[in-house]
Amino acid sequence: MMVDKLLNETHSLTRLNHVLKDYFATFNIHSFAFTYYVRHVKTGMKLKYDWVTEPLKPWHQYYLEQGYADVDRSLEYATQRALPFFWDVQQQLKVAKNAREKRMRQESIDYGIDEGLNLTLHTPDSGLAVLVLHQRQGESGLQQHQQKKLEWLGVMHCYCCQLHRFLNQDRMSSDIQLTKREYECLRLTKEGLRLEAIAQLLNITPRTVNFHLQNANKKWGVNNKYHAILKQFSS
Repeated sequence: MMVDKLLNETHSLTRLNHVLKDYFATFNIHSFAFTYYVRHVKTGMKLKYDWVTEPLKPWHQYYLEQGYADVDRSLEYATQRALPFFWDVQQQLKVAKNAREKRMRQESIDYGIDEGLNLTLHTPDSGLAVLVLHQRQGESGLQQHQQKKLEWLGVMHCYCCQLHRFLNQDRMSSDIQLTKREYECLRLTKEGLRLEAIAQLLNITPRTVNFHLQNANKKWGVNNKYHAILKQFSS
């Protein structure tokens, strides 16, 4: 099964991340981090979501704690390009512009970082998604990056589409609070009952049933009860 098809058929965020990890493992890439920011780097980023594989977790957490995105010129440069950006940390250390950037590069070496490939996407909600594939000291997973980088960018696009769906589901399920009656009216409509049958079952008038359904529509931001049902009961 093609990885894009598998990504599109995942039903949970945990499974989605597992698929991505297994995919890059086939290229001997075990250290990577995904970060999703709601604003552009230069205007001040707010981290909305991040996920990192276990081998890279110590460095990734330290990087975020130190706020190194502010001085990471490889990240800034990558956001200005449509194509993936390859970097070598030893070369970055040589051209560091200030003491803080130099410290960041040296610390990344101390954490075992050697080379990396930045993949970036600007998302439809004006956000920025960054996938950084790391080649740690003694590894060789990025040797194929010239031949594979566009394929990897396509996989990242699939991942971002699914991630956006899961994050929206989490937001909607926490933000949208239907009353007991609104929920019951939607559920019974989903089961195929008509207005009159729902009214009789709940011992209310058909007009009241319609009132609850209209309220559910408004809360979900849709125009009819069938769209509300899709949003309420989507898996």
